[in-house]
Amino acid sequence: MSERLSYLIMLVSIPILWVLAIRISGFPSFLLPPPEMVADVLWSERASLLSHTWTTVVEALTGYAIANAIAIALAVSFLYLPWLEALAIPWTVIIKNIPFVTIASILIIILGDTPLPKIIIVVLITFFPILANVTKGLKSVDSVLLDRMKTLDSSQWDIFVKVRWPSALPYYIAAHEIAFTGSIIGAVVAEWLFARQGLGFLIVQSMKQYRADRLWAVTLLASALAVGAYMLVKIIERYLFRWQVQDLT
Repeated sequence: MSERLSYLIMLVSIPILWVLAIRISGFPSFLLPPPEMVADVLWSERASLLSHTWTTVVEALTGYAIANAIAIALAVSFLYLPWLEALAIPWTVIIKNIPFVTIASILIIILGDTPLPKIIIVVLITFFPILANVTKGLKSVDSVLLDRMKTLDSSQWDIFVKVRWPSALPYYIAAHEIAFTGSIIGAVVAEWLFARQGLGFLIVQSMKQYRADRLWAVTLLASALAVGAYMLVKIIERYLFRWQVQDLT
């Protein structure tokens, strides 16, 4: 089964399973709205939904870009300064395992209701997978290739660009499959905790107003963003490593 066909089957199955769940459960429409009711919300409130979606996307992309810059810089530093890795890794593990609800509460007290706390939450959620994968990729170089580059009297820059980074690239792309989709979820969760704009804010507002139709509409939008992020990563991966597909064929 091709990847496109599998996604097509998933898209067709969602409304079918949705209707079956309504029929089997017997829940009223104000608890489990039918697909046509949610579609009506998506259309009638499209301006508001697009505005809030754009806010979430901007926060997710900004935080994700910062996380990439910091993680790659640290991973490269670990390669040439082993003592820095030994010093920094315990701190990254501690930060990763602190409940984000606690961090979010501290950030909102210090920074107020601004985009900055939400961006920081996205950075904290997506930073660790990128750092771990890039660090492992830079160290997974074939020792024979390194010996040959040193025999040719190559500089550290040439070794990094022509050997180490190409070796780390598959690990880096694999990290995006987790971290890029996680940036969307992280932004929504941060908005859910404290925000006046964004998809997370709409979720809280819909719950307070008992608007199950809008709640499901926002959930579909957030899910579509996460799936779109994953598919974008797969497209980039297919393009970067197209030579592998050609070799196999």
